[in-house]
Amino acid sequence: MVEEVHKASCLCGNIEIEASGTPNYTKYCHCQMCQKSYGSSFMVWVIFDKEKVHVKKGEIAKYQSSKSLARGFCANCGSNVSIHTDKCFDLPLGALENPDNIKIDYHIWTKRALNHVNLDDNLPKYHEDQHD
Repeated sequence: MVEEVHKASCLCGNIEIEASGTPNYTKYCHCQMCQKSYGSSFMVWVIFDKEKVHVKKGEIAKYQSSKSLARGFCANCGSNVSIHTDKCFDLPLGALENPDNIKIDYHIWTKRALNHVNLDDNLPKYHEDQHD
């Protein structure tokens, strides 16, 4: 059986990433760090085990935004391309070649959701993270 390959890239194409297999989960994140670092109301993250993700081209610049995670970006175009933890490599849904093929599982940090964001999609919602 051939594993599905998910391809992602930055805006300028200097970074190309491939993730193999089914994502562990996918989530809308409404935390303030995602809002500030991405300049958006929320981010959608596709989470893989880090050994399933490989940078095929370029080098990801990283910013250690908290003790447990680093945010990855392209140093040339500034595109956000990843989150790195000890166990996982998260890809932003919008960086994927085929984002419509990904099913989103839930929302986290809904206590930080901006007023204009509509949360009536029937997905599970967590006031903070998925473990609260």
